[in-house]
Amino acid sequence: MNFKNLNNKLSIIYSFYRSFLLFSILISIICCWLFFEYGFSILMNLLWFKIASLVLIYYFINEFKSKEYYYYQNLGISKIVLWTTTLVFDFCLLIFIIIQLSHFR
Repeated sequence: MNFKNLNNKLSIIYSFYRSFLLFSILISIICCWLFFEYGFSILMNLLWFKIASLVLIYYFINEFKSKEYYYYQNLGISKIVLWTTTLVFDFCLLIFIIIQLSHFR
């Protein structure tokens, strides 16, 4: 796979991610604020809260935007690739921000 093809696929995946980006960022901000206030004692609860919110996002996108998957499949990206990359990226981003906050705290 060349760089242009990879860049094109990432652009398409980002297009999919934008459909729930605002809600995901809002949940991440809430989690980070709670982590900053309460520290490591609340970390597991926050991670489960984030996972639960990602499951809800998955459910609502599948329920209300299921026809859009045909668009992404025609561009060569499967539903599994869309969800795996966006959910892993979103969760890893939260972990990275929490690690940075723990150093700041």
